[in-house]
Amino acid sequence: METSMELDDFKQAWQTLDRRLEQQNRLQLQQYRENKFDKMRHGMRSLRWGQALQMILGAVIMALSVAFWRTHGSDPYMLATGIVMHAYGIATIVAGGVVLGGLSEIDHSSPVLAIQKQLAIVRKRYVISGLCVGLPWWMLWVLPLVMLAKAVSGINLFVQTPGFVWSCLGAGVLGMLATWWLHHWSRDSSRPRLAKFMDDSLTGANLRRAQSILDEVIEFERT
Repeated sequence: METSMELDDFKQAWQTLDRRLEQQNRLQLQQYRENKFDKMRHGMRSLRWGQALQMILGAVIMALSVAFWRTHGSDPYMLATGIVMHAYGIATIVAGGVVLGGLSEIDHSSPVLAIQKQLAIVRKRYVISGLCVGLPWWMLWVLPLVMLAKAVSGINLFVQTPGFVWSCLGAGVLGMLATWWLHHWSRDSSRPRLAKFMDDSLTGANLRRAQSILDEVIEFERT
């Protein structure tokens, strides 16, 4: 009888210790997650500010372009230049808004795997919007020069220096196509290192750091 009671006491003490250890592990995991997610949120704030500034820049481009093509609408070259830059300003705003929308959908209280899926969506949006805004700049960089020359000195570069303008636009088309081809070519499964390098270069440091943090949390949960 006495031995049975000792065994019961030992069993109860063991269960109590096991519950305390389990509770301590949960608290450690929760504290670890909170510390890591604080770093992740800090990085996301920087990304949000970057996208917000991109949208402001797009609004400035759009406003200046509207004022330009309204003022110089009688010249078909200037009208086309202003409208193209107007459209580019809108695209810049939309691209930033798409990424910000994805960031707002990340729920840091969700399980880590769910956050990974949400972050993957943001990463995809960031890459696509970056390509949509970045690739056209191969050509479009010359158009602000056209607008500036017309606004400041009244010179129409399409008429005064057509070789310069059209060669810049042509070279821009080639550069844009070459960049798109390189990105497509790097996606081949036989070039995993190049594919990773291209993805990392397009993703940005903040999103890469966020993914690294999630990987660390998953590894900690497994141990």
